Parts: sequence; structure tokens; C-alpha cells
Amino acid sequence: MLQILIHIQDKLYDDFSFTFIMNHMRMDEKKDVKWIEPREHFDDEEWEYFLDDICCNCQKLIVTRQKNLSKTNDLLRCLRNCIAHGHFAIVEDYIIGFNKKSTKNNPDGIKKAVVKIKPKLLLEALKSLTSPIAKEILLEYAFKRIGYNVVRESGNQNFRFDLVIEKNNRKYVIEVKDYRGISYLHPEQLKGFLIKSAEFLPDMERVLFIDTSRVTKAVREWEAKNENFRIINLTQVKQLLMDPPVDILEETR
Repeated sequence: MLQILIHIQDKLYDDFSFTFIMNHMRMDEKKDVKWIEPREHFDDEEWEYFLDDICCNCQKLIVTRQKNLSKTNDLLRCLRNCIAHGHFAIVEDYIIGFNKKSTKNNPDGIKKAVVKIKPKLLLEALKSLTSPIAKEILLEYAFKRIGYNVVRESGNQNFRFDLVIEKNNRKYVIEVKDYRGISYLHPEQLKGFLIKSAEFLPDMERVLFIDTSRVTKAVREWEAKNENFRIINLTQVKQLLMDPPVDILEETR
């Protein structure tokens, strides 16, 4: 099976990664993608419609879900099957493929997917998600969705950070921290970033972005005592990735 080895292993980002890919491909999941439940019947008329003619004005995905896969890997599985079984065509900058699953009782195959996309756009999006900075790329997109601009700076020789964003004349320095395996964080685990960032960025809004854990009440009390400093934990990250998204920086002000 063809799969994408995204540098982000958290299931938290599975659906959002697919949203990012659709955006890069200039597709709208609500309009251009149809997910079919595993036991649902594939519409024969839809299959014949795409089989008879190809329109080079839009992209379309109709996929019977394999629920143990992320949406991205499900798309790649279907694309791989179309190519491997030779049931595809390339027209201009589009590829259109048809995926069937043959069984003993149905040797002609059970209809599973129609994939009509611009593969170059897909490859560009996948290249971003296989980058070592894939998570930062996704977060850039997440904050852009709610009106933030990304500032291209990454610190100085004394202090480097992952992302700088701005909105309404406010600039935020974001540091992404991984505390995998720790369910709840305590103040002593977080003070390092606060002390160092306060030294080098005293006048900027500093955000500690934690997508692996939640924080204790003691952390929130400690956070409130420090000016220009806030912590975004797992609960808030989920809100940022929702559709529609929540402006978590405004919510926590």
C-alpha cells in the first residue's frame, strides 16, 4: 500500500492534514469530495458519468472509506490501486482513475473510488507534509485561516522559535513543544521557555504551543501572573483545528 510518511504522527492532525492538502490543491472537501461509508453502495450512475467523459475544469474525489486509514492515506491507497491495476488516464494536467475491488463472488470488481485530480498539486502538498517542519507548515495554515499573517523570522543567535504571527497590530512568538507521554504538565516543566523568552523577547506576546498534553490548574494560575505569556494546550489546539476554527489566541486573552 502506498502511504505518506508524514512527520506528524499525532492522529490529532489526520483530518487537518487532509484539509491542508485540499486547500493546496484548490479543492473544497465539502463540494469536491464525497466519502462513502464502507458498506454503502457506490452510485453506478456517478461511476458511468466519469467513465464516459472527463471534464478538465474541476477536480473530484469519490472514495469508499477504509476507516483504519487517515483520509490522506485513503486517497493515496485509491490512487495507487488505480495506477497499479491500469485503470487510469492522463488528460492535460489531470489524472483520472477508477478503483475496483475484485472478489471471488464478483470477479468484475466492486466499485470503490473515482479519483480525478491534478497530481502535481497533490505532490507539492505531500512534499510539504513530509518536511521536517511539517507541523510548523500546518500551524501556519491553521492561523492563516483565522486571519493571522505569518512573519518570516525565526529568532536570533541567542533565542530561536518556531513561528511568528501577527493580527490587529499584535505580534505573537510561538514555540511548539512536544511532551509526548505526559498527560498533564506542571509549572516546573514549562519555566525554561518563560525565563529564556522573557530575557530575549520581553515586549512580545510569547506563546507556548503544546499539542501533546494538557496543563494543570496550577499552570494556569502561574501563567496569569506572567505578562505577555500564554500557554496553548491540547484542548485549545483541537479548537484551532476544528471547522469552523476558533481563534484560540483571542479566546485566551
